[in-house]
Amino acid sequence: MAEFTTPRGMRDFLPEEMVFRNRILDTIRSVFESYGFDPASTPALEYLDVLGAKKAGGEDLVSQTFEIGNMGLRYDQTVGMARMVGGNSLPKPFKRYSIAPVWRREEPQQGRFREFWQADIDIVGSDSMKCEAEMLACASDALRAIGIKDFTIYLNNRETTIDMLGKAGIKPDQMETVMRILDKLKKKGEEEVKKEMIEKSISKNEISKIFELIESDGKGFKGMDKLDEIISLCKDYGVSNIKLDYSLVRGFAYYTGPVFEFEGKKSMGSIIGGGRYDNLLGLYGVPSPAVGLGFGIERIFEIMKPNKFEERTGAKVYVAVIKKEMYSYAVSVAKQLREKGAKVSIDLTERNLRKQMDYANSIGVPFLAVIGEREMKENKITLRDMKTGDEEFISASDAAARILS
Repeated sequence: MAEFTTPRGMRDFLPEEMVFRNRILDTIRSVFESYGFDPASTPALEYLDVLGAKKAGGEDLVSQTFEIGNMGLRYDQTVGMARMVGGNSLPKPFKRYSIAPVWRREEPQQGRFREFWQADIDIVGSDSMKCEAEMLACASDALRAIGIKDFTIYLNNRETTIDMLGKAGIKPDQMETVMRILDKLKKKGEEEVKKEMIEKSISKNEISKIFELIESDGKGFKGMDKLDEIISLCKDYGVSNIKLDYSLVRGFAYYTGPVFEFEGKKSMGSIIGGGRYDNLLGLYGVPSPAVGLGFGIERIFEIMKPNKFEERTGAKVYVAVIKKEMYSYAVSVAKQLREKGAKVSIDLTERNLRKQMDYANSIGVPFLAVIGEREMKENKITLRDMKTGDEEFISASDAAARILS
């Protein structure tokens, strides 16, 4: 027999995991909307000219594009958003969120996939550091809402690090290369980073000076005023778990100013990243300042995934029909329950009651609404709590209140 498997680096999600994933995404979405971010969507496919515009996302990302003719699957959500905003006249600032999958043609490994989800927020049209502060506060609230409360925000300004590297003797044509290497400091460690810099013809004296400067307090360097302002503004939101890290520059070539990462406990690593990209929209139309961040959704899912999923289905009640003559009444009961806000599944098989109960147990529905002759005659239902076994003979309206309580 042939084996039919998912493409490498891509996954199936069965109902019990999708219920869990959707709950997290719905919570994040709710927090985004509470800050006034509006939903906006762009196609999964973009023209290669858009994805590779002046290597907007960097050479690595352009090389990881899944190509389909003269188009490619998006490798992030920022480039498509920049193209969309650049081609439309929108009130500024434009605040949007998007929760959707992206694709990268890279070698799959533990925790890294070729298809994965991102939850992004962006603010376009303002160069005020109030945008950064609001983003950091929104992301903090979203993490706490899903249950991640122990995290640190690492903050830097690319302008500051560029100034430091310049004073260390790094030439302009070496700047991006050195910054990409420096950004790996937490992941690879100081010795590996220094070794990689030497391989790129950076002298030992220059390397020594680089580390001396990035470990300093940063006073007097370009862009420090913006970092101080962000930290001060964040205090108004009650966000104070911020640390400056001058080695943080983020990997995308389009970042121009402040950048940031959220790190959880040691086992979590980086779970959110973002920054200011004031020059990107100019590649796709009218220039405009912008800042954004993205949640590492897959890492968050892995961190939070329980050993056993509590629910397999979104339905809260299963309507069991004893005889087919009662099906019309059962449908009307399901309709009433849904109108009250309950999520309802109904028998579609004409199996006996015992088998229907077994099925309801197997999918983890918390309540069973039994429809028999007595129930139909008295316009009520027998509501069974599947956990305790308790039963009540009540109206559909009262049952809905019980289910939703």
